[in-house]
Amino acid sequence: MKTTEKIDIRFPKTLAEALRLQAREETRGKLLAGGTDLMVQWASGVPAPGRATSIWNLPELSSIEIFPGHVEIGAGVTHAFLCDCPQIRAHVPALVAAAATVGAKQIQARGTLGGNAANASPAGDTAPALLVTGGSVVLASLSGTREIPLSQFWTAYRQIAARPDEIIVAFRLPQKGKARERFRKIGTRRAQAISKVMAASRILVEKGIIQSAAIALGSVAPTPVRLGAVESFLAGKSLSPAVIDEAERLAQATVQPIADIRSSAEYRRWASGRLVRDALENL
Repeated sequence: MKTTEKIDIRFPKTLAEALRLQAREETRGKLLAGGTDLMVQWASGVPAPGRATSIWNLPELSSIEIFPGHVEIGAGVTHAFLCDCPQIRAHVPALVAAAATVGAKQIQARGTLGGNAANASPAGDTAPALLVTGGSVVLASLSGTREIPLSQFWTAYRQIAARPDEIIVAFRLPQKGKARERFRKIGTRRAQAISKVMAASRILVEKGIIQSAAIALGSVAPTPVRLGAVESFLAGKSLSPAVIDEAERLAQATVQPIADIRSSAEYRRWASGRLVRDALENL
């Protein structure tokens, strides 16, 4: 670590104990799960907090449950566990594909779904795949639990709609049913790469007609975004070359990416359209 600051890390053994620590400002700490994002940030010179609360391996955050119509994934479930879970692959395959692109195997074994979402990076690999499910985030505090739609969870760059006393406990995600999902990531390398652009989709086609489409992109805005204009255009259309051409053009016209050290804005805009085309042609 470049920082010489001392961090007082507390290790509650239950979710209830962690919530009690977070409830009061004098005992509240920065929440630390796998640490694959925060430890890198602190090592690079980002000011570290004086206190942190480890929620790594809390049993209440580590379960996966399958219900009729939806799945519930604990915030502490690791990317590696997602990749190895056949039930999750069957119901939300884009999320499994996204989890497989997070860092390398060592990071996937330590990093958690809740940590990736809470980090609120626009390049967070799992965010687009979560968004296209139309699901929600479950937050807990001493005053109870509440659900926030994923569409409202990421409020700005590196910001989420959670209070300081709340902990992400789970994600409730509708199953894809007969729809097909896809996830694609464009990066500099095949592993250990922060995305230039990424896309997830959940599209239902019946008898050649698009019944519904959910398409989300990452790394093209301060937060992960759904392409509402493209989704509305596709609904009710037949899957034809002309429709795919227009969806690609509309996606490129909709996004307003920035340029940074990883990519130019022009490339991101072009690639956004190509990823939408890829999702549709894959059908």
